[in-house]
Amino acid sequence: MVWDKWSRPYIEKMVKEVKAEYPDVPLVLYINNSGGLLERMGQTGVDCVGLDWTLDMSDARARLQDRVSVQGNVDPIVLFGEKKGIEEAVTQCLQKARGAKGHVLNLGHGVMVGTPEEGVAHFFEYNRSMTYDKLAEM
Repeated sequence: MVWDKWSRPYIEKMVKEVKAEYPDVPLVLYINNSGGLLERMGQTGVDCVGLDWTLDMSDARARLQDRVSVQGNVDPIVLFGEKKGIEEAVTQCLQKARGAKGHVLNLGHGVMVGTPEEGVAHFFEYNRSMTYDKLAEM
């Protein structure tokens, strides 16, 4: 595969060199539209794999198991919608990631141009209000 020849060796080299000098710095690898590379990404030595919104969190967790943590993967388009939709997307992502080695809630590809600031603010406010106890009650 082209990725294994042209990308993976250089990613692994960077990870090795950074970890040699800064062993406690967590490294995140994000590749947009990476569903087909997910297992390979998890084998590069990074601490965390960033997931875009096209992957199902449950599927990604099953494929990566507990080898690495995950970051993502709320669809950034939900921030254009109503608060209830943002809350549902965040809750669903957190529920699917539960029990994993680690999960950093984030968007699956950053904030899109033109995203209402109110949507971004609510995303963070709702996330801060969530706890594992609240998730268990849902």
